[in-house]
Amino acid sequence: MQCQWLGERVATPDVKKIVQNVVLNKAAGNWGPNATFRFPARDGTGGIWIAVADTLPDEKKRFGKHGAVEKVDAQAHTAFLADGTKVKYHKLVNTMAVDSLCEKLGNDELISLSSDLFYSSTHVIGIGIRGTRPERIGDKCWLYFPEDNCPFYRATIFSNYSPNNQPEASKLLPTMRLANGSKPQSKEAYGPYWSIMLEVSESSMKPVNQATLMEECIQGLINTSMLQPTDEIVSVYHRRFDHGYPTPTLEREGVLKQLLPKLQAMDIYSRGRFGSWRYEVGNQDHSFMLGVEAVDSIVNGAVELTLNYPDFVNTRANTERRLVDGAQLYRGMKGIRADQKPLANGVPNGVAYGKENISLLPHMRKTSKQL
Repeated sequence: MQCQWLGERVATPDVKKIVQNVVLNKAAGNWGPNATFRFPARDGTGGIWIAVADTLPDEKKRFGKHGAVEKVDAQAHTAFLADGTKVKYHKLVNTMAVDSLCEKLGNDELISLSSDLFYSSTHVIGIGIRGTRPERIGDKCWLYFPEDNCPFYRATIFSNYSPNNQPEASKLLPTMRLANGSKPQSKEAYGPYWSIMLEVSESSMKPVNQATLMEECIQGLINTSMLQPTDEIVSVYHRRFDHGYPTPTLEREGVLKQLLPKLQAMDIYSRGRFGSWRYEVGNQDHSFMLGVEAVDSIVNGAVELTLNYPDFVNTRANTERRLVDGAQLYRGMKGIRADQKPLANGVPNGVAYGKENISLLPHMRKTSKQL
């Protein structure tokens, strides 16, 4: 891999401090760019994007296989959907993986170019456990495992994020199995419950046996003392994401600096975690802003900071953007009041104006982590 992607994604350690903390058995506080982050109390991060989608008219949305893009004719500026619908466009903002887009375009030059982009697949494993979360785990959010005694590289204690991420203690659930594979003595019982989410990487260099992966992960949890052999497992979950992580290889920038401009010359703005293939700006908040800035660039010719200047956006808080910008603000200036009450002449609710400031009201501060 190349090192350009590092930036704020990998916090710089203080070696002396590390040694001191190990000797004193002390945890380092506020270390790294995501030492503190926001997370929804309900519905996970998916709830954020469902809420965003709910703001759009139903006739403008197509979810499911029938709405999948089968082909893109760049010359005719037309996208063809699985249900036979043809969508004409002037400018196209694409968020599918750019290698898939090149195939949909049927452009041999772009297909060849995108073949030098590499990625790994991700398996997400969920384990629901009956009992109280062990004190040895505590209030940790996630833990990394470089050892070879488990197939996962990261474990997230999902129940620590919110009490709504597991059933209430009054919920009666059957025990599927014990962690060691034994059959449970009792069929049903009450909680409390806690949960773990595991991530397993897969690539041509690291093959995964899907048939045995769940069992290997549970054994890995025992090997790492995350679970005890007699812990009761009440639920399991497994989902594979083919495009999991865009790998920042040595070839990546050479490809993207040709591929993205060639697509843009066709009026296609390819953006997002795999749309623009830059891992350092591939989180949910980054991906959202990649879309916002792509539209700003199309409409106003604005600079796309997140796409082109990852180190800049990753080292500072985004304090400039507002729900109401520029022309929209001045269009609603009539009747402005000094008491910071929202205007009534077409300005969205939740935006307050004063003589010297523009601010978001508290109930509008619904964010993803690190936004």
